[in-house]
Amino acid sequence: MKQGKCRFCSLVLKETETDLSGIALIGGDQLWFGRELALRKSDRYLSCGSRNDKGRFWIKHRRARDNSLAERPVSPHIIGPAQLELFPTPPRDWGQLNPQDEYALTATATALLSDFSDYLRDQGVDPSFTGAADLRTLRVLTAQLGAEAPIHEVDVKAIATLGGHYNGRRVLYFLRQRGMLKPEPTHDAELIRARNAAASLPAPFAEAVDLWIDVLLGQGSRSNPALASGTIYSYVQNACPSLKSWADSGITDLREITKKDVEAAIMGLAPARRHSVHPPLRSLFRALRRERKIFRDPARSVSLPAAVKLPTPLPSDRVKGILSKAEDTRSQLIVALVAVHALVHGDPPTLLLEDLDRPRGRLRVRRRGRLDHMVYLDELTADLATAWLRERHRRWPRTGNPHLLVSRVSAADETGPRMSTEVTKTVFERVGISARKLREDRIYDEARHTADPVHLMRLFGLSTTTAMKYVTAAHPDKHPDPIRA
Repeated sequence: MKQGKCRFCSLVLKETETDLSGIALIGGDQLWFGRELALRKSDRYLSCGSRNDKGRFWIKHRRARDNSLAERPVSPHIIGPAQLELFPTPPRDWGQLNPQDEYALTATATALLSDFSDYLRDQGVDPSFTGAADLRTLRVLTAQLGAEAPIHEVDVKAIATLGGHYNGRRVLYFLRQRGMLKPEPTHDAELIRARNAAASLPAPFAEAVDLWIDVLLGQGSRSNPALASGTIYSYVQNACPSLKSWADSGITDLREITKKDVEAAIMGLAPARRHSVHPPLRSLFRALRRERKIFRDPARSVSLPAAVKLPTPLPSDRVKGILSKAEDTRSQLIVALVAVHALVHGDPPTLLLEDLDRPRGRLRVRRRGRLDHMVYLDELTADLATAWLRERHRRWPRTGNPHLLVSRVSAADETGPRMSTEVTKTVFERVGISARKLREDRIYDEARHTADPVHLMRLFGLSTTTAMKYVTAAHPDKHPDPIRA
């Protein structure tokens, strides 16, 4: 037969991956005609009986995949719990991670992943959908490092930044609750003091306060904005005396606290201290209730009457010569920023070198959650800023700290932390007037010369409510129109 004369000479034999006739050949493959004599799609579905019938080739691929997964070796980088470090471990480079080169999980790691899946379900998260990124992150960590030793927080955060297929927030919280997370070292003085204050409490209360600090930092089971470290330390410091008194009275668990206990702890204090203790206790029990550590919030319905206290001016003899009471140039600059430009007590430590524009005589004040406030420096404050820059360069010429105000400790720290607020607190203790009273006196003095609240808002970066409070205090005869307000 000549080539091209026969119709079947040009047919192509094609191997299909679907067992169309439902016949599984043992030790062989089924061949089918192609081109003109190939079966149509409708014939395949009719012959196969179901659209979801994947055939024997899919079974072969699945078995081959299972065999390859079973033959994977265990990671050589698994950390033993009894292994000691001869020197600090350098940061791991997770950027070179290849998902195809996964190691086999140990029995401990498999059990940990199973517990994490149960934890996600308890939180209302589907491990195969919304929680898949968290589960993938923990699987990579346990496959590479094992689950026998604590996992570093920096490693979890490093993997979480690799892409959208990874997430570390729920992993951090889960490992922290199980005691398997090695926290990232912090250089924030306020956070260190807050942790130390929590460690001084009895064991059940210490764990609750540590969890509370994590929630305030935005590291709870649900995301929330993080508070400033100074606010966290103030909350913990004000709540610790009440917790210690409850522990001394025989209470061993915060779930035993009732509304009467909270009211007794607050009302037993001086009137000036009640408003300092009430917000921290409410925040503590609200955080524990949200994290499902207590069944009810005993401080939820406890309230205190809020009295509106109008600012009052300071006597002129107390304000006169206040700069001469400051010892050095840095202290004089801090006092001038508060007494002349009415900065908040926590603003000076956060100022950066780039925020100071000496040629234009301006200083930018960055405030969390608000727009930046621009301060136009007067001649006295500008001269003090220039003198401080010279002294800063003379004392610490090689410091890389980006902040404008530095101390002996912060200038020597390579991480560039901000100066502790304890330094500014000491400055005003030596002056003899608190920063709050100086700031109120400056704004009140400006309000006496003008009754325009917009002027106060622009000059000092005040809110509408605060500006109206000073206008009302300086001009009692002028009240806002309730219709236009």
